[in-house]
Amino acid sequence: MRTLVVIVLFFMLVACSSDKTLEEQSKELIDNLIAGNFEDVRDSYFSPQLQEAYTKAELQGSWKEMTVNEDAEVTLESSKQQSFDVIEAIVEQKESSMKVRMTWDEQSELVGFHMEPMQSKRTLPSNVEEEVMTIGEGTDFELEGTLTLPKNLDESIPGVILVHGSGPSDQDEAVYEYAPFRDLAYGLAEQGIAVLRYPKRSFVYPEMQATFDNDLTVKEETMDDAVLAAQLLKEDNRIQTDEVFVVGHSLGGMLAPRIDQQADTNGMVILAGSPRSLWEIIYDQNIYFLPKLVNDEEEKKESIQMLEEEKRAGAALIDMTDEEAKETDVFTINGYYLKEMDEHDIGEIALHSNKPMLLLQGEEDFQVTMEQDFTMWQELLEEKDNATFKSYPELNHFFITSQGPNKGTVEEYSIPGHVDEQVIEDIGQWIHKQTN
Repeated sequence: MRTLVVIVLFFMLVACSSDKTLEEQSKELIDNLIAGNFEDVRDSYFSPQLQEAYTKAELQGSWKEMTVNEDAEVTLESSKQQSFDVIEAIVEQKESSMKVRMTWDEQSELVGFHMEPMQSKRTLPSNVEEEVMTIGEGTDFELEGTLTLPKNLDESIPGVILVHGSGPSDQDEAVYEYAPFRDLAYGLAEQGIAVLRYPKRSFVYPEMQATFDNDLTVKEETMDDAVLAAQLLKEDNRIQTDEVFVVGHSLGGMLAPRIDQQADTNGMVILAGSPRSLWEIIYDQNIYFLPKLVNDEEEKKESIQMLEEEKRAGAALIDMTDEEAKETDVFTINGYYLKEMDEHDIGEIALHSNKPMLLLQGEEDFQVTMEQDFTMWQELLEEKDNATFKSYPELNHFFITSQGPNKGTVEEYSIPGHVDEQVIEDIGQWIHKQTN
């Protein structure tokens, strides 16, 4: 899932008295990182709790993965998100660029820090237009999203909402050099389908973890906003009320049947989703990566033992009380978050759904796999006439061609690529087939 591939650091920083503006403080922080003053950044900004969680080496390693050089040029862009000031630093270099997103609260404390490489841009097609839409307007977690649709509409059309994988994510579901949701929005709009995408709540409001504490579940993190987004489309007279679909990727695909239950959409597209428990998938991902990360046999043996302990803890969650689960962490994730997911059998919900389903899978996906996850879907839904399956050779977890010397690892996502056109065409044709 996205938890393994996206570098996302949320820092609750200690208050510091300063006459500098937020822009000046942000620029100073970036300059220190570029200069390699990781210890200074850690000591000056990190709270005591985060100093325990993030060592200098870990901060340095995350920054160095972005390969930022001292000749980089920094420009700042400021905006407001409710009561928060958001400052985005664009760090430009000759061969690559990156974006650093800093969120400051009313006390001028940095409460969010997110960095990612900037993706190669795909130009908005000439026959497509976009407009801003607000998801959850008037709530504590308003999200500014984008509706992409064909120009010069003379009749109402189908619409889809895009639901992210795990972890904080912008509206494009940007990962390293990928922007899969932007690709889907442009491509589907060219096929006469409106697409609503928006940033994930945890991306815009990093403090939400503290707000909900151990009560946080996928409902607050993902599902509530998806339901609101679907309702927005249903209320738009350009969209056919009975032609609204949910398209979920990874964790979003796992949650699509639950979202449909609440939003009463007209069908779902599950991209690299799974009917299995999230903790079980994370266990398999760790087992997959272990030989690539650990060479020493004794260390490898110890790591496997720890992974087995985490797996047993995950399996035990369903029999715990909610309070017991809240006091338990499994693979660094709060047990209640995982337990709540296990209380909703996604496979059973899909099995008893009367909505059409399209399930797609990249055959080179090493995060959610053909052998474990896609095969389970096929076996579970094999007798359902409303379930359609298709897999794609050479495509990875993001339905982009798997390539490069680091193929089969997270590092392959650093090679620029776009969602395969056949995937987008298949989704569009399937949606139109349901609406005819």
